[in-house]
Amino acid sequence: MNALILSIALAAGAAAQTPAAGGVLSLSCIEALAAIGQPKLAGVFSFVSEKDSPAAFADLVAHDAKALKKYVEKVDKDFRAAGGVTGWDHEALMFSLNLFSGPLAQSLDKPAGKVLERIQSLSTAPTLTLQQITEKRKK
Repeated sequence: MNALILSIALAAGAAAQTPAAGGVLSLSCIEALAAIGQPKLAGVFSFVSEKDSPAAFADLVAHDAKALKKYVEKVDKDFRAAGGVTGWDHEALMFSLNLFSGPLAQSLDKPAGKVLERIQSLSTAPTLTLQQITEKRKK
């Protein structure tokens, strides 16, 4: 009986996935976290795949109107300096728009009208690399 339980436990353990180790974090994600005053969350975001990090960040700020406003101000500043936004920021903005217009919108604090309008506007901005935006910031 013990051998049967042991063999089942070993099979279940072998089938279980090993948790992914900390990965590479996008510099755009680090900037976004710093902009909302939460750079310590970079460690948590290192466990989110790079392709999913814009959606995870959008979900984070969608639940905090002050953080959302700070993030939109950061993206707006980049847009004014460089004439575009990073691809990462574009994805985060688009996902936040989907959150505020989808079925989860009722569970979120709706952002101020001006903030929502600016998100819509910035989400249609041209995309640039972070390097291009950084170079424009320095000028």
